[in-house]
Amino acid sequence: MRSKRGQATLFIIIAIAVIAIVILAIIFIPKLTNQNISAVDSLIPDAYVSSCVKDVLEPFVEKISNQSGYLEQSNCIFYQGVCRRYLCYTSQYYAACVNQEPMLKEKIESVIKGELQRTNTVTRCVHGFVENARNKGYDINSCDASNFSVELIQGKISIPIDCKITMVKGEEKKTFEKVNSALDWPLYDFVMLSQEIIDEELNKKDFDPLSYMLGHYWVDIEKFRTSDDTKIFTLKERENPSHVFVFAVRGGVIPPGIM
Repeated sequence: MRSKRGQATLFIIIAIAVIAIVILAIIFIPKLTNQNISAVDSLIPDAYVSSCVKDVLEPFVEKISNQSGYLEQSNCIFYQGVCRRYLCYTSQYYAACVNQEPMLKEKIESVIKGELQRTNTVTRCVHGFVENARNKGYDINSCDASNFSVELIQGKISIPIDCKITMVKGEEKKTFEKVNSALDWPLYDFVMLSQEIIDEELNKKDFDPLSYMLGHYWVDIEKFRTSDDTKIFTLKERENPSHVFVFAVRGGVIPPGIM
């Protein structure tokens, strides 16, 4: 009997502890979440919109960067289960590869802008900022956020939005001539490096990753040669290894049996 009473008491204590944990979670988790949001959910449009856009833009950039900056799966070689686009290619033996996208930077900017327009991300994020400011007691104009551009710059993807915002609360007045949203991602740096690699391949030179990395510590370069002499280049930012850009090159191929 004592054993059964002891077990019953133990179960009651455990049940009370579980209920207490649930109640504390209900009370404190929303507060912690609000603290995390408030750090970003500021009254500075650049910070708010950048954080909002990041949720859509970052996974999209990761996806296209693994496909050499493209969405469509064509003119590519599948490596590790992913379509790696040829940025320089020829099917001829001995011939130098042909640059498949000499305007790669502009191409990627267009792809990113198209995705932001398709998902209505920029307009939604700007409207979110406006509503947030109004909830905090500001009289604020709602501007047209559809006029924006995408620019790859060193270390960032910049999204300037031609959207003037004026906020008024009592005697306080803030005016922002435009919203400058940005994502920290070295896509520009990867594109410029890929062009350097392609320039060497165009001149029938075999790009040497080790020599380049000795003078450019920011990037780690892996080169993998497939059975058909395609070279897969993987560019990875050392400071943030999740930032990766992969592309393929095929040129200067020697027929089998010659060597």
